[in-house]
Amino acid sequence: MDTEKKLRKGLLLGILVGIAWGLDGVLMGRLGLNSIFTDSAYAFSKGISEKSFLYSPLVTAFFHESFCFLWVAVVLLYHKQLKQVFKLLFTTKKGKATAIAALVGSPIGMSAYLLAIKYATAPYASSISVVYPGVGAILSYLILKERLSLRAVTGIAISLTGSFMLGFRPTGDIPDTFLKGILFAVIAVFGWASEGVIIGFVMKYSKGEDHVEATPQQCLCLRYFISMIAYALVVLPAIQGYPMAKEIVTSGLVVRYAMIAILGAITYLSWYKAVDLVGCAMGTAL
Repeated sequence: MDTEKKLRKGLLLGILVGIAWGLDGVLMGRLGLNSIFTDSAYAFSKGISEKSFLYSPLVTAFFHESFCFLWVAVVLLYHKQLKQVFKLLFTTKKGKATAIAALVGSPIGMSAYLLAIKYATAPYASSISVVYPGVGAILSYLILKERLSLRAVTGIAISLTGSFMLGFRPTGDIPDTFLKGILFAVIAVFGWASEGVIIGFVMKYSKGEDHVEATPQQCLCLRYFISMIAYALVVLPAIQGYPMAKEIVTSGLVVRYAMIAILGAITYLSWYKAVDLVGCAMGTAL
């Protein structure tokens, strides 16, 4: 693929990421209005603990990541590449790097973001978190030695400024836990930015290094697998989340999460490929 076609394909995939991720978030937010997440009396009557009710977004994140893994695994199984995913994890450096990216990007980054919303409120948390592409660009410059033209830097700056203006809607009601929330937002920023840089490193420096070649799709499947396991074995037990998970399954909400996860899978499939084609800084900003 020549440079021009590579750039054009990377840009189109990056735009697809934005569309799919935006719709994914809207639909997940709609499901979050269900009484199991908003009515404490109803939730407690179903055997859900107060801790699980307070941290319910982490339970929904578990379902989202798990179904994303399932859909990507189905695609790889169809192409007879699923076995390579686990070979990638256990026998290559790039697989272990992808596993680290999964941990910093989802259980750490996403959980920190949800906690930032809880402690600092959504307007402040979102207005801070949108700067992660800029942080990713800086890290990619320092670590991956990626060079950006003045036009690219200007475009990224405009994109970040617009995102910040959309997200920053302070209500004037600053909670007592505001500083704690801001700290979690900063953790989320570095978690998401680091994930992109790690994946960029894997794609840029590990091609042909090991005896197992890694495609963006295989790295993504591994990312979702590690994230699912981390939520299942660490996050959910920590917040006593399995009773709520059971209620989500028995109430039928699980089917809606499965459908929304298709968008999540499309998002990351496109993002990983975009990073591979146009680099971490531009791919993440898009």
